[in-house]
Amino acid sequence: MTLTDPREVLATALESAETRGLSPRPGTAVLNDAGWDFWVVEVQDTEGTEWILRLPRRNRSADLIAVEAAVLTAVRPALPVAVPRWEHADRAFIAYRRLRGAPAGAEDQDSLHYEWHPAAGGGRPGTGYVTSLAAALAALHCVPVEEAVDAGVPPREPGRVREELERTLGEARTAVPLPERWYAHWRAWLDDDRHWAHGVRLTHGDMHPGHTLVGPGSEAVTGVLDWTNAAFDDPAADFVDQYLAGGRPLLDRLLSAYRRGGGTIRPGLRERVLLRASFRWAHVGLLGVRTDRPPLTAVARERLTAPPPEPGTARKPMTPPGPAAPHRPTR
Repeated sequence: MTLTDPREVLATALESAETRGLSPRPGTAVLNDAGWDFWVVEVQDTEGTEWILRLPRRNRSADLIAVEAAVLTAVRPALPVAVPRWEHADRAFIAYRRLRGAPAGAEDQDSLHYEWHPAAGGGRPGTGYVTSLAAALAALHCVPVEEAVDAGVPPREPGRVREELERTLGEARTAVPLPERWYAHWRAWLDDDRHWAHGVRLTHGDMHPGHTLVGPGSEAVTGVLDWTNAAFDDPAADFVDQYLAGGRPLLDRLLSAYRRGGGTIRPGLRERVLLRASFRWAHVGLLGVRTDRPPLTAVARERLTAPPPEPGTARKPMTPPGPAAPHRPTR
C-alpha cells in the first residue's frame, strides 16, 4: 500500500504500533516527511518513552528493509557510536526507541543545501565532531566483508558498482536530461579503470549531517541514523555528503582524522570523493523523475548549469555551504 496523505500516514503508523503491542500517545505524534524512502513518525508512548516509527513510501523502499536490518546487525558491535536497534520490523513497519542526541544538521528539501546545528560547531563543524565521525567511518570500513555477508548483506564488487552507476548515467541522460558536457565528464570517469581498482568496504552511503547525532553537551557524534543506502561500495561514498555540506576544508579535515583513526586512504580516494559528489546530481535528477518530485529534478538541472572541471584542475563543491531552512531530520 502506497500512502500519500499525511493524515493517513499518521493514522497508519499509530495503528501499526498498537497492533504490535506499543502504546503510542496520538497527541505526541509528529510526522517527518523529509525522507526520500520512508515516512517517519516521532511519538511518545504512555510511559514517556520516545519512539521512531518508519513506514516505506513505496514497494521499492519496503524491499530495502531486510538488507538494512542485516547491516545494523553487522555494524552494531563494531562501531563506537550507537545505531538504531529495531524492536519491530517487517515490510510495512519499523519501530525503535529514539537514540540519544540531536542531528548535526539538516538538508533543506527544496534547495538541498545543508545547515549545521550549533551543537556540531555551527557553520564550521568542531574538532570533536570531525574526529568522532572519522573514527566511526574508520570502524565501519574495517568491518570484515565476510562477517557482513554472513549477516545478510548482499555481496557487491567494484565492477557491479560501476555497472550500476553506468545504468544511472544512461537513464539520467535522457530522463533528466543531462547536459552533454556533464555526460561526457562522467562517462570518462566510468571508463577510466584507474578509478575502479579499489576494493569495496561496507559503507553507510548517505552520511550527511542529518544522519549523525551529537551531544547532548558535546559536539562528538553519538549515533548514526538511516542505513537504508548501506552497501558494499567504494569508501569514498561515505565522504561525499560531508564534502557537499562543508566543502574542501571539511573533507580534508575528515580525511586526516580518518587516517589517524585507523582508516586506510588509498591513492585516488580524494579524487573519487569529488567525482562521486558531482555525480550526485545525476542521481537526484533521476530520483525526481522516478518519484514524481519535479523540484528535485529542477535542482539537479540548476546545479548542472556550471561546466564540469577541466581534467587536472581543482574541483570546487557544487553545493557550497549556504543558508537553509531547517527541518526535522530523517531517522
